[in-house]
Amino acid sequence: MNKPPLLVHLVFHPESESARSLARIIHQALNDDPVVPGLRIPTVFCRETESHLPPADQGLDQAQRSFVVPLADDDIDVSEEWCEFVADLWENCHRSDHRCVPIQLTANAWPLSPQRLGEVNFVRAFAEPEEKRAGFVVRRIVTELCRYLHGDAAGGTSPDAPTQLFISHAKMDIGEEPLVVDQLKKYLACDQPIKTWFDSGDIEGGSLFTQRIAEGIEDASLLCVLTNHYTSREWCRKEVLLAKEKQRPIVVIDAITDTEERSFPYLGNLPVVRWRDDPEAAVDLLLKETLRHLHTLALLQRWKQDGDKIFTRPPELATIVGMRTPATVLYPEPPLGAGEADMLGRTGVAVTTPLERLAKDRSLKGTEVALSMSESTDIQRYGGDSLHLESAMLELSRYLLLQGATLVYGGHLGSKGYTEKLTELVRTHNQLDGVDPVDRILNYVGWPIPLTKKQRGDYKYVAKLKRVPRPDDIDTDLHSDFAEEPTFFSADNSPQHRYAWARGMTAMRELETTETAARIVLGGTFGPTQKTGADGKIAEKWYASRVPGVLEEVVLSVEAGQPVFLLGAFGGVAALLIDILEGRDRPEMTWDYQKKAPHAEAMRALYEARGDSWKDYPEMVALLRDKGIAGINALISEEEHRTLFSARDPVQMAEIVIEGLGRL
Repeated sequence: MNKPPLLVHLVFHPESESARSLARIIHQALNDDPVVPGLRIPTVFCRETESHLPPADQGLDQAQRSFVVPLADDDIDVSEEWCEFVADLWENCHRSDHRCVPIQLTANAWPLSPQRLGEVNFVRAFAEPEEKRAGFVVRRIVTELCRYLHGDAAGGTSPDAPTQLFISHAKMDIGEEPLVVDQLKKYLACDQPIKTWFDSGDIEGGSLFTQRIAEGIEDASLLCVLTNHYTSREWCRKEVLLAKEKQRPIVVIDAITDTEERSFPYLGNLPVVRWRDDPEAAVDLLLKETLRHLHTLALLQRWKQDGDKIFTRPPELATIVGMRTPATVLYPEPPLGAGEADMLGRTGVAVTTPLERLAKDRSLKGTEVALSMSESTDIQRYGGDSLHLESAMLELSRYLLLQGATLVYGGHLGSKGYTEKLTELVRTHNQLDGVDPVDRILNYVGWPIPLTKKQRGDYKYVAKLKRVPRPDDIDTDLHSDFAEEPTFFSADNSPQHRYAWARGMTAMRELETTETAARIVLGGTFGPTQKTGADGKIAEKWYASRVPGVLEEVVLSVEAGQPVFLLGAFGGVAALLIDILEGRDRPEMTWDYQKKAPHAEAMRALYEARGDSWKDYPEMVALLRDKGIAGINALISEEEHRTLFSARDPVQMAEIVIEGLGRL
């Protein structure tokens, strides 16, 4: 399988909460900017060990290009092991196609290793005011990523910008309020990390105006300053059309203070920011759009077929007019709505996204896929964070929805539950042609999870709720809480409560397994997690089932011969089971470990006293190892299995999973 084109490694000492917080901000800036929704730059944190020493290997070969960002502070500086680890990373990048850009967060955190890093330029973030430091770091990382993807030599520092900035503006509005161009030029004249900027007013005397503009836009990112007279100027309109024709990054600054004589239709299909006397925000947005453009181009190259024309933003009439037919435009997810696609289809040009193309051969319409996705107990051990896990869960779910699959999930309906986020995806994609707006999510609500009339009403049009009833031998004779439709009670209350929860969850999972075609596993708790209570105190929280819930789901699937896809890069039960399949014993797959859960031994005694089946951990290990990697899922090859075991890129995960499900 092809490696993803880029992975950003954010390296920090595990005891530095300030560096961890900054790493989360960087991840979100590269993945969750609502104005640049297609910006999805995968990141990974440093793998954490119990000793808090550096990991043996950072895994720079996980992607074609690794971009390493050590967040150097006093916690790293005082540790000789961490100083040498950062030096190793820099030297490994310097000798390869990877790149390392250290960020200095405290005054003493340079050079870390004088003999090895004494001549290396660290980004001096500590010199910035604290309230602006995170923004400064994000800006520098985005800028250096643009340089890197634009083809700079690995490990070096380039004085040149990845592209030029072309400020497209109406000269008759320059002296008029709100003086946007003047403020932009003053901001760009400051000590910026990007040195080369292009302004259409800088054309040399005697040169050909049209030729110089075309040359300037050829390798530029266009910042379009939309003022009152902009759309009435012929050259301004030409600049936009040239930039669109050449597929250049474009951002529009809306600085209209009055009215337009005529709105320019070809300013659509672009990110727009309202001018609020903040040139920094406008330039930051253009840099992110440039990064999105470069990364999307690299991603789409992996999917390109002969004859494809790659577009880094959705196609429109302005960008496909004049193309020779037949022709195919390949553009990034998600697909256009049915109305837009139909209109473009009249031109004779076919437009498609990678997964939309895959769906033609591997449609999953009507396929019910069980999702075992939840919080991971040990995600930090794998260089991850809850942000990584949640992003992967939702992106993978999005791709499955786009293929027409029905997503089956057994879980709670709380405001922070995965079900609610899934329903938002359904609302987003209900308008796609050929995708049924109903029954896209099937949520099994197992007893004793409460299910109210209000909840049924809330999910009526976006999810089908299937109530799994109380087991026949569980009733109020065992405990007064065990009504047919109970109010919430905790499994930690008593052995009887834990026993009741375990029986109810097993019944739900057994039914779900018999009614679904395959299971996808990502994360999953196998032991205690830390939870902060209403009083602010931190306490351990265990699962409520007989065994860890995701583990039970996988065992039931394997016993039933249901294909299981294990995605292990984020730890949890998925990674635990991969270790078992590959012959590595884990203490978490023993009763000695799991009996530490509240009332576990007393619950087991209830199982035995009431004659209920109890599959112990040695039996589960034997079952999995007897089946082997091929035995848990014959739909994909061993190479594809092993790619899923370590893949961090949701697109790469989706490609393998969808291919496999299409072979059902």
